[in-house]
Amino acid sequence: MSYYDATGASTSWYKVDFYDTTNSVASALSTAFQSGEFRGYCTVDDIRNATNITSSDLSDTQVCNLITFAGIQINADMNIYVEEERVAYITNTKSNEIDGTNTTFYTRNWPIGDLNDDFSVDSSDVEVFSYDSDGTRTELTVSSVTAKTGTVELETAPAAALSKVTMTYKWCQRDVTVPDPLLKTACVLLVSFWAYSKINIGKSPRWRMGSTQIYRDMDSPEKYYDRYLRMLSRLNDRTSINQIQLIDILP
Repeated sequence: MSYYDATGASTSWYKVDFYDTTNSVASALSTAFQSGEFRGYCTVDDIRNATNITSSDLSDTQVCNLITFAGIQINADMNIYVEEERVAYITNTKSNEIDGTNTTFYTRNWPIGDLNDDFSVDSSDVEVFSYDSDGTRTELTVSSVTAKTGTVELETAPAAALSKVTMTYKWCQRDVTVPDPLLKTACVLLVSFWAYSKINIGKSPRWRMGSTQIYRDMDSPEKYYDRYLRMLSRLNDRTSINQIQLIDILP
């Protein structure tokens, strides 16, 4: 069960009950619980503003659930999974030295993506393992992650005598910690696809009232999905990103 409160805050507290519509009886209120912060690549208002979907078509909670569902699909469409990449020298500023004192390491690919689909990139999105000379594998604690630069800070420095250190993570072409405007647009398009699919599927494409015939636009979901695919192509196009970066540094 989920409930979206547009006016709520992460400090808000709630109680819920269940209502029996058949017998018109409500249960006792639950124990009070604190809300959590909703995360996604777009908002309910973004969907309302971009489409003609009203709260009578889909509630805020239903749209919120679709935003989460679409976000997971976007992560799957954008992210590339890297399993146990061996930590090694990259550049002089990203030496990845395992000397018993160094706690700062770098992924070979960046920006770091959302490994656990919670729509943020933090210490839980990179798994670091050390291997002793006898092959014993130990997970190391990650204290922080900087997605944009692929920086991984460990709580303690790996011992110099280790056989190797590896990192498991996802990476993508765009930094999702400060969502690119195109990422937000892609999310709106994908949510709109699922929303119109939810509204239209199973309903008659047309109906008659006397001499009046009303037609439902059954093609609207596919139109939004086609637009999403085009936006996804732009998001995953490294060439266009490099061109933008080059323009930024030109005098």
